[in-house]
Amino acid sequence: NRLASNSLLEGLVLGERAGRAAAEAAGAAGCGNAPHARIVSDIRPSDRSALDMADVRSSLRAVMWRQVGIVRDGDRLDEVEEMFDFWSRYTMDKIFDDTQGWEVQNLLTVGALITRSARWREESRGVHFRSDFPEAEPALRCHDVWQRTAHAEAPRREPVADGAGDDGDGRALRSIGEQAGAAPAAAVRS
Repeated sequence: NRLASNSLLEGLVLGERAGRAAAEAAGAAGCGNAPHARIVSDIRPSDRSALDMADVRSSLRAVMWRQVGIVRDGDRLDEVEEMFDFWSRYTMDKIFDDTQGWEVQNLLTVGALITRSARWREESRGVHFRSDFPEAEPALRCHDVWQRTAHAEAPRREPVADGAGDDGDGRALRSIGEQAGAAPAAAVRS
């Protein structure tokens, strides 16, 4: 899958650069060998049952691949949102002492945002393909900006600069790294 391999490679390269920059900044600030800080939370202990984090993580990965992957459908996206709501009720109100719990909370947050955004975007554009909306919708040629609210039903729309990442027919031309000034990656057309 060329799409996944390009994004994975960009993630590795940019992640490595970000890690080095963070390490240099921490060293310059004298934080290089500081002991881990104790985390103090003001979240009250949960009175809900706990879910097995390994099971949630495995189910989350599977549903994201099957239902929110390359080909998407509105009815399936609705089902995935219901799954996220369920998992979140039993996961997001917990305080974890290990990274596995934090990672699952982060994966749930990001997965819910991806699913909600995919559900909102009732069109196909670039590598976002909706089988129930196979054509690009000119009114949706925008950036969708989601903000944390009780239940954000729709994002704020921000215009896309003319020609930025689009060849006029809804197909992405440049990767995120290229838009930021990195060396060009192979162009992927859908």
